[in-house]
Amino acid sequence: MRIRLQQDKEAIMKILQSEDIERKLKVLEKLNGVNEKESIKILMKTLEDRSWCMREKAAHKLAAYGTRVSARLSRLLRKGYWFTRASACLALGEIADMKTLGPIVALLLSDNNPSVQKEASAALAKLARKSPVRFFKKLTTLELTKDEMHTVLSLVERTDAELYDRIKENLVDARDI
Repeated sequence: MRIRLQQDKEAIMKILQSEDIERKLKVLEKLNGVNEKESIKILMKTLEDRSWCMREKAAHKLAAYGTRVSARLSRLLRKGYWFTRASACLALGEIADMKTLGPIVALLLSDNNPSVQKEASAALAKLARKSPVRFFKKLTTLELTKDEMHTVLSLVERTDAELYDRIKENLVDARDI
């Protein structure tokens, strides 16, 4: 399958809206090397697909764009289906942009869906692994209650106890958290 995005955009969107997972995966594979702006739009739309396989593939492809897509992915955390929010967390975790810490924490504290919680916790842990000291400093700038801070740090501890210990070493008043 050869994709010429400008000419075939409607056909591509039709395929991505179909139930044929195999064809949809082929389309995602062929997006490399086409117009970046259009590829990002298609991948963002694919995060709303009902298939976890499609959403996961799109999340990883979006992560390759790095911080250029962080703001758009952060906006998805506040809307849409639970699976869209979970997929956005997956991509944001791969990107590990510290600027997205606030939206991820807000989602983590407000969303009760287990899949969203799992992906948001994993994204949080990836952010913390990238730079534990910077993670904690940024975390302390968020307006969190003591209970909310405890919740966030507990989730990090459950996800990665060794990482939690490294963060805890950097706390000035660890006994207060």
